[in-house]
Amino acid sequence: MAQPLRREFTAREFNRDPSAVARAAHRFGQVIITNRGTPTLLITDADRTDLMPAVAAPSLLEAFRGPDGIDEDAVGEPERAAIIARIPD
Repeated sequence: MAQPLRREFTAREFNRDPSAVARAAHRFGQVIITNRGTPTLLITDADRTDLMPAVAAPSLLEAFRGPDGIDEDAVGEPERAAIIARIPD
């Protein structure tokens, strides 16, 4: 017996039956995949991408920039590691 199409699936259900998720995405336009109750993925039908707003991805520099600009502690020379070599017993 076929399961009814839903708009939300768990990650386990998605891994077990990805074709059911694809059928639901074709029917509803969007399907949400949850992991432990938290939405983690959004599966969208390619023909209905007009449902999703256009989002500009940040550049790599913008992704590492903090709210107050570039973190000066993250930029610079790394500290030299003190490694002591010894002969194993």
